[in-house]
Amino acid sequence: MRGSFVVLSRVIAMSVFVATDSLAAGGHSPDWTQVADADLFLMGDYDGRWIDATEKHYFDINPPLAAQVINVREGEYLIRFFQQHDARADIYFEGIGRLVDGVIRFEGNGWNGEVSKDGMSGRGSGHGGEARFELKRVVRSSPSLGIKPPAGAIVLFDGKNFDEWQHADGSAVSWHRVEGDAMEVRSAKNYEERAKKIGGDIFTKRKFGSCRVHLEFRYPVEPGLAGQARGNSGVFLQDSYEVQLLNSYGTQGLWNECGALYKTLPPKVNACRPPMEWQTYDIDYTAAVWKNGEKISPPRITVRFNGVVIHRDEPIPHATGHALDQRLNEPRDERPLRLQDHGNAIQFRNIWITPSAQ
Repeated sequence: MRGSFVVLSRVIAMSVFVATDSLAAGGHSPDWTQVADADLFLMGDYDGRWIDATEKHYFDINPPLAAQVINVREGEYLIRFFQQHDARADIYFEGIGRLVDGVIRFEGNGWNGEVSKDGMSGRGSGHGGEARFELKRVVRSSPSLGIKPPAGAIVLFDGKNFDEWQHADGSAVSWHRVEGDAMEVRSAKNYEERAKKIGGDIFTKRKFGSCRVHLEFRYPVEPGLAGQARGNSGVFLQDSYEVQLLNSYGTQGLWNECGALYKTLPPKVNACRPPMEWQTYDIDYTAAVWKNGEKISPPRITVRFNGVVIHRDEPIPHATGHALDQRLNEPRDERPLRLQDHGNAIQFRNIWITPSAQ
């Protein structure tokens, strides 16, 4: 971020949020059907351009403009402007807007505007000038959303049953099947339910090494929550390597946020979509190669998040945080694929895997 473009620092913006321990608080079960109109029709991604800029000014030379409207708490939204989506671009403006009579209005540091069902408009300043802007809300669906399993793939979940899954102790899956051929994480709401073995991570009954995985997921609107307390789950490979799943919409894309190899490698960009939208992970994983007890090549991973490459053939240096198998220099056999229960009501659908020859 540079100079006059920034209204609120990231530190201030993040201080709006407060993380909670969902189990200690008695669990958190959002209602997917009771969502405020502003969260359905105003929150999300916007594309547009600067207009009426001074000739040869920065805004005239670089007219594209993008924005995000992010739910912070009920009636309050973080507004962010930048040059383009799915890139580590400079932030032009970052500030809080408030919802009044169905319209979100924001103002500060030379910027003012409003967000309505007709789009986003206003004036912005920077680089010694100012200009009007107009943007429209866009839904940027993943190109692999709803993709059919290829020949040779093993369908792990298509909405019909949990036949391919179990909990760690071999017991039947206690998660829910829900509308839209999806499953939803079922977490223990209190310590009594945990004692009854309700909730918990789920594991495939089959074991895998090198593989290609496709899965689709979405997280709910959870005003007032943020960080690791909002839309948290993960996909674990060989019990050792977690691709983090988190509601990181509108964040920086750090090493513990969505798309990261948890606390190991951050995503190249933050490709998160807003809450309620279905998103995709397409993961190509190559297990480490060992010969006579010596590692010949490390495990490697490519991850496409909503079609955006966020890891490209990256060597994985060590087990990620909270992995079950933290060994550093020992061969790993084939292991189940694991989906994490972190206390949040994440939904999954269309999960399939293609084992790869190595």
